[in-house]
This record gives sequence, C-alpha cells and structure tokens, in this order.
Amino acid sequence: MTPLIVIVGFLGAGKTTFLQNLVPALGAEGLSPSLLINDYQNARIDAERFRGVIDEVTTLNGDCVCCGSRDELLTALEQFEHRTGRVLLVETNGTTDSEQLLETLAFHKDLKRFTPPIQLSIIDGQRWQRRFWHNALERDQVRTATHLFISRTDIIPPERLASVEKSLEALGIDAPVTDPASFAKEITSLPELTESPHNHKAHSHGHETEDHHHGEGPHHHHAKHHFASCEIPLPAFVSKRAFEELLNAVPKEVLRAKGLVVFREDPGEFQIFQKVAHDGPVHFFPIGQHPLIQEPVALFIGPHLPVDFLKARISGLKSRS
Repeated sequence: MTPLIVIVGFLGAGKTTFLQNLVPALGAEGLSPSLLINDYQNARIDAERFRGVIDEVTTLNGDCVCCGSRDELLTALEQFEHRTGRVLLVETNGTTDSEQLLETLAFHKDLKRFTPPIQLSIIDGQRWQRRFWHNALERDQVRTATHLFISRTDIIPPERLASVEKSLEALGIDAPVTDPASFAKEITSLPELTESPHNHKAHSHGHETEDHHHGEGPHHHHAKHHFASCEIPLPAFVSKRAFEELLNAVPKEVLRAKGLVVFREDPGEFQIFQKVAHDGPVHFFPIGQHPLIQEPVALFIGPHLPVDFLKARISGLKSRS
C-alpha cells in the first residue's frame, strides 16, 4: 500500500520547509515521494521550491481540499499510479479543516490502495495560540494529528517552547512530536506497506462519519473567518529595498504574503519571497533564471484583504523601479 501523508498547519507555520527536509530523508530510506500541494490561487509558487527535487508535483489552486477543492483532490488520488516504494505527500493550505479532510480520505471507497491517512501537524512555536480569532482553527488542526512537529524552535527561548508543550498537554494532544528524519524512518516501517489492499479496513481516527458541527452550525470551520486571497502582478524588475519596504508595511489583515519577484539589482535571478504575519520577517529563496512561472507575481492571504490598498502599493513600485 502507498503511504498517504497529510501535512496540516496554519498559514506560514512551516509546512513547505518541513517537506523540504522530509523529502531527502524519505529518499535516504529508499522511498520515492510524490507531492500534491493545495494553496490559494497559486500553488505553483510553492511547487517551484521542489523542482528538480521531486519527480512528480501536482498543484491544486483555490479552496481548501477539505471543501471547495475536495473533488479535485479525490480525482488526483484516484489517478495516482501506485508502485512499490512510492509515498504521497499532501500539503494542505493553511486554513484546512483537518477533521473534515480526514473523514473524506479515510472513508472514500476508491482509495483502498493508500494506507489510512497519516496527519502530521506543523505547530508554529513562535505564534502558536497568538492568532486571536484564528486560535480555534489552529487548535482544531492539531486535535486530529497522528504526529506533530514544532517549527522555529531555533529562534524561540526555552520557556516559550515549554509553554507551547504545556498548552498541547492541556488540550489533551498526545500525538508524538517528531522531526523529518525520525518521521521518514517511521514511514518506512509501516506494516501497511506490505499489506494487501484487500485487507484494508476503514480507519476513523477516533471520530464519527456523520456531519460534524463547529460553533453555531454545520458549517465548514474556517468559512466564518472570511479568508480571502488576491494575486497581483509585479513589475518585471523592482528595487529590492522598495519591495522589502512594501512587504514590511503590509496591513495586519495580511496573514501571509508570497510570490515570485526579480530584483533590478540581480536581473538574472528569480526569487521566491515569503512573509508570515504583517510584522514577520521577509524571506527570499533564489530559484535561478528559468522557473516554470515566468511572470513576477505577489499573492496575499488573510481575512478581509484591503485589495485596492495592496494594488496601489504595488503600482507605486513601478515609479521606484
């Protein structure tokens, strides 16, 4: 059977970074990972970080795979080519309802050649439960986890890490904390890898299959948070300083910014950029001269995005570039 691994975590928690470390660890164990990425509008941006590393990367743009993009996800899974040693990694977008997604995967009748879904939740050690009205969604994303990984432990003090661990304990979360190398070894030892798909039994992950409720009614949990995204083309070349100033001044409604940019100071190099939270640092990842995406673009994600403001700021880059 093919291991089906679902990576869940709030916007900017570190899912893609974890996967960048997990993929070579799986390869070292003799496994061949494929990746399916779900994200708002432009999952191809994250896919660029795996070009040349993973042979098969599938992108699903738009709504979460637990609701609006569910049919596209199921189609991709049904068409997956199973071979000995393959592993399928599914990177969900940051507002996914993990319970609803796991129910869909665990009980879908046409996915019997996959193992029961394994959910690894990425916890942002720096921002865990500091997201105000999004804290409930963040908690829900770890309640169904089979494994946990706490990111940014290299930049948070020991007392903060202890606080995060105590918070998880108070929530009754008993999933083991792992790391990419340990997780890869555990996947290699799965008994299902040698199990016939005809012997596969439904796996419930401890919850019922009937309609579930969040808060006031049977609505998808993150719908009430009004998450939106907007994709805005960037000039062909921009000043790095001006662009960093723009990103450092994004309003608080922007929970994540990412995209593709080319700096005037280095016109031969495309750069992927990422920023988590309006007050978080900006990170750049050079990806060479010939990415699959050739048009610089910025993607902003958050509730009630000030789209006109963001467009005006980007338009102002032209005069500074």
